[in-house]
Order: sequence, then C-alpha cells, then structure tokens
Amino acid sequence: MTGRETDLKSQRRWADKWWVVGLWALVVGVAIRLLFRGLADWVAIVAASAFYAIIFTAMTRRRQQSDARATGLETDDVPVLERRIRRGTVPDDPALRQSMLRLVRRRLKLMHSKVKWVFPAMMVVFVGLGVLFLVRGGVVAGVVSMLCGAGFVGGMWWMRRTNIGRYQRMERQLTQRPESRPATSPRQGEEQAA
Repeated sequence: MTGRETDLKSQRRWADKWWVVGLWALVVGVAIRLLFRGLADWVAIVAASAFYAIIFTAMTRRRQQSDARATGLETDDVPVLERRIRRGTVPDDPALRQSMLRLVRRRLKLMHSKVKWVFPAMMVVFVGLGVLFLVRGGVVAGVVSMLCGAGFVGGMWWMRRTNIGRYQRMERQLTQRPESRPATSPRQGEEQAA
C-alpha cells in the first residue's frame, strides 16, 4: 500500500459510506413528512421517504463514481478530497495533487455549464407557481411563493458563487509549484525560512 493510499484511507469517515448517506436521507425525509402530515399515515410516509432516499443515494453514489473515474481514485476517496477542497488543504503527494486538480476542474466545468438554464428554469417555476396562486385568488400564497422562490434562487446563486471561488482558489494553489506556495501556518513559515 502506497503512502497516498494510506493517507486517504486514514481520512475516510464512516459518515461518507453510501449506506449512511441513504440512512440520513431516510431519517430526514421521514422527520419532515411527519412534521407536516402527522402520524396519520406513517406507512406511506416511510415508504415515500425510502423511495426518495434510494434515489438520492443512487444519484450521490453515481456522482462519486464518475468523479472517482475522472480522478483515478477509489469512490470512497472522493469525499476525502471534497473535504480537503472545502478546507483549502493542498496535499504534498504530486499524484494526489493531480487527482485533486482533475476533480476541481471537473466541478468548475459542471458549474459553468449548468448555469445557463438552471437558474432561469427555477425562477420560471417559482414565478409561474406564484402567478397560478394569484390567478386562483390566493394573493398571500402567490406573493409568498414568489418571495420564497426569489430567496431560494438567490441563496443558490450565492452558494454557487462561493463554491466557484473556493474551486478557483484551490485550482490556483494546486497549479503552483510546491516551493512557491505560501506557508499555511506561521510555524511552517519559520521552518521553511530555517
């Protein structure tokens, strides 16, 4: 086992496993449905939540597998790289740096290609729903629907901009030569100067 594999395996978490993600999706789905519908039809609530949890887990796993193929790593290593990207941690291993760079570039490409239709489509749905409520006589529901939709789309846009900035910073850090990278802590800067 190489140092890179040992490093990645040591950073895996039990919460990254596919069945834990599915279990969390099921628990959240059941809790939200029980909150809004009560215990009256709990069998249907559990069944519908299980259905959506299976779909969510399959989509998440499929994305991780395609990311793993693109980066040349195992599927279980993708969440480790995602955590490193969120924290801004650049690995020392050149092969792992290349894998992380491929993942960052893949995510940037996806984020730039999807924006052309996703946000306008979401606005059309929320505004259309609001107009439908207004036409049916529900002024409050129509206005609330439009305001909530605008808030949701605005929040998604802000999250997208934050992630793009994070990926661009990580791409710059990964493409720099290791000796030209700034120190990540004052102690490392002292060690490099010595």
